[in-house]
Amino acid sequence: MSVLTAAGWTTDVVVKESKGLTMGLAARAAETGYDFVIAYGGDGTVNHVLNGVLAFAGKRSAAVGVIPGGTSNVWAAEIGIPADPVRAAQTLVESEVRCVDVGHVGVESLTLGAGSSEIDQGAVSASGARRHFLLMAGLGVDATLMARTPMALKHKLGLAAVVLTGLRQLSALRTYPVEIRSGDARSPVWEGRALQLVVGNTRSYGKVARMTPDALLDSGELDLAVITARTRLSALMQVIALMLRGKPGHAHSKASRSAHFRVSAPATVDLQLDGSAVKLKTYLTAPALDALARAGDPERVMVNYLFDAVPAALRIAVPRDYRGPLFGHGG
Repeated sequence: MSVLTAAGWTTDVVVKESKGLTMGLAARAAETGYDFVIAYGGDGTVNHVLNGVLAFAGKRSAAVGVIPGGTSNVWAAEIGIPADPVRAAQTLVESEVRCVDVGHVGVESLTLGAGSSEIDQGAVSASGARRHFLLMAGLGVDATLMARTPMALKHKLGLAAVVLTGLRQLSALRTYPVEIRSGDARSPVWEGRALQLVVGNTRSYGKVARMTPDALLDSGELDLAVITARTRLSALMQVIALMLRGKPGHAHSKASRSAHFRVSAPATVDLQLDGSAVKLKTYLTAPALDALARAGDPERVMVNYLFDAVPAALRIAVPRDYRGPLFGHGG
């Protein structure tokens, strides 16, 4: 705080009392008219702050600032924000605000079994809530690991806690059926069994790999990567390749780029945004949740997600000396 005060900034500090309050606090700050809404925490906290700020997009001009204080701090590492809070605050003071793209994800509908009632079929065709992401969204193993890693262990070991959980889960690796279409015309991209799907807006994947190595923050598009696997052994080899090489094996991966992706996957497949697991119920209306509960085996229910790129939607502080590859169109 002393660094910001010395720079002439007038600041107010609000501490969240529970996990779910961050988005609401950020929304109120943006509505009040603050120039900056600063997230002090990890990538999950940054995600909640930007979603709160974007709730007032077009109404207020608040920018998002970041002082890293979480488990992995992927955004801070990728954009060059120092890990030390004091140095990060000084970098924030000297930063410049840039407009960057964000991803947007929601559930368009659910595909139920043929035996479902007409009422349920109608209920699951109504779209629910949608959320933004700055880094990437993941369907598959990564989201499962995020959900199953104890918070206490993350605070104690950091990123190593997620790796440890992953090693424990290797024997339970499984693939899932997925269908992907892109663009407004819904052109087919790929259909088959996947181990992991990532829709990226940036490049770094947990600071250990680059699943979407050509993604840009100002392209107006999202990059998609799929790790495919026909057997459990193949799935294991893909995970090992990702850990050792920092990227998936080309023989067992697919890539695409588009402003829009439609992805269908089973309701049992976990979803993560910016490194934090999110629950399917977050995206469903109450009638859709009831229909899902009556559908029986959730493995047979397909969730139809829509991923959109939202160009230049977020104003965010970027270190003034950043010269990395994430900006290809805006300098």
